[in-house]
Amino acid sequence: MKETRVLILGGGFGGLYTALEFERRRDPDIEVTLISQENFFLFTPMLHEVAASDLDLTHIVNPIRKMLRHVRFFEGDVLSINLAERRVVVSHGFDQHSHSLEYDHIIFALGAITNFYNIPGLPERALRMKSLGDAIELRNRLIEHLEEADTECAAKDRAPLLSFVVAGGGFAGVETIGSINDFLKDALPYYPALKPEMLRVVLVHPGDFILPELGEELGRYAGRKLAERGVEIRPNTKVKAVTPREVELTDGTQIKSFTLVWTAGTSPHPLLNQLDLPKDRNRLKVNAAMEVEGCPGVWALGDCAMIPDGKGGYQPPTAQHASREGKVLAHNIVASVRGGGFNTFPV
Repeated sequence: MKETRVLILGGGFGGLYTALEFERRRDPDIEVTLISQENFFLFTPMLHEVAASDLDLTHIVNPIRKMLRHVRFFEGDVLSINLAERRVVVSHGFDQHSHSLEYDHIIFALGAITNFYNIPGLPERALRMKSLGDAIELRNRLIEHLEEADTECAAKDRAPLLSFVVAGGGFAGVETIGSINDFLKDALPYYPALKPEMLRVVLVHPGDFILPELGEELGRYAGRKLAERGVEIRPNTKVKAVTPREVELTDGTQIKSFTLVWTAGTSPHPLLNQLDLPKDRNRLKVNAAMEVEGCPGVWALGDCAMIPDGKGGYQPPTAQHASREGKVLAHNIVASVRGGGFNTFPV
């Protein structure tokens, strides 16, 4: 019997947990290859703890090759996808030479990229919280600003040096602003020229309350707790523009700050734009089994998929859901090969 070839595009939560389920099953008739830009898995929900020096970066990084012994791994970039020929072109190496990989089943787990919504100055000046490098850059920025603000020659710039703005009141933004606030307050006693009242930590959110994923009651409770700890919350507000010294908000407020952390928007991976597949809000439309309707062998999960929740809506694009989706999707591919019923998510 010829082996069934499965390609998983993306090494985030969705892609890795799909691969881990195949690893657990060890089906001898299914050859699985995971393609990722990085050779490590990053536990992104804890990036803010690295930024605040609460965790060492090695605590949230795991080598993919150490986690997968039977599933194949390819570190590289996906250049193009030919759905008609069932072929993916990838590049890797110092010279970025290309390879062509054939498949019988393809899984899109490409995640999302940062969306700056064409806001002036934002791409050039905002910090992100998507990668390990982003977390380390933020940590270094916090320390550098404290060091600079503690000197007398920087007295006139203390307001923008010690003002930190985070845009986005979802999980990433709230966790980031909390970590920034705690880090600054813990470090402040070591800087004799600085006082607690000099710090300004601002969370900008377009909704009435933060953490809308948790509902209004819990969202407002979290907002009160952050406010008690000194975080200034600006609801029903968005970032309008960013200059080297200021963050301008849609309500006309101008915050003197050298630091804006952007967690307020993502877009599906641009590679999906190449595909002539059904989409909704630029994400692939799939059924509850995570297969693209009318396209046998094409599957998607996580941030790049619109997975129905059975209640008229869609599954949220969170790490917790993506990891569980991966297990169901792997089961369904095995069922399609072996014969058997599909599971739907959630099981």
